Amino acid sequence: MKAVESVVYKDRTLAVVVRAHALRELRSSGNKVSFATPEHFPLQVGIHARPKGDAVSAHFHRPFPELKNLPVQEFFHIKSGKVKIELYDERENDAKVSEIIAEVGDTVILNTGHGMIFLEDTELVELKQGPYRGREEEKRFISGAKK
Repeated sequence: MKAVESVVYKDRTLAVVVRAHALRELRSSGNKVSFATPEHFPLQVGIHARPKGDAVSAHFHRPFPELKNLPVQEFFHIKSGKVKIELYDERENDAKVSEIIAEVGDTVILNTGHGMIFLEDTELVELKQGPYRGREEEKRFISGAKK
């Protein structure tokens, strides 16, 4: 199993999976940092394996002057348990086109419609863009998909 996997459907990256062993592989490669996400993704996810005493120069990130039609992505880190994440493509009439099984230590960056089925008691950390706009404006549910 690759340390970083991209789930691609018809030339579109639907998800990026950073497996639990990615940091071990980064460390053994001798590199200090690697970004798992493509440069055009709104969420940029990097992993770091840095030695004691290493430093990153103090800095701010400059705000973007304007953002329009920015796709909403989500980030999940599985702390415990196991979850099946089903991936849907709106270009295919909201059809389910793939799925991911994520386990302890795995990280998933979603770039498409999705549903989740928890295969075990699971703890996960989620990150997505804000601010929260309310359920009705925030989500469009996929008809016929499991709830």
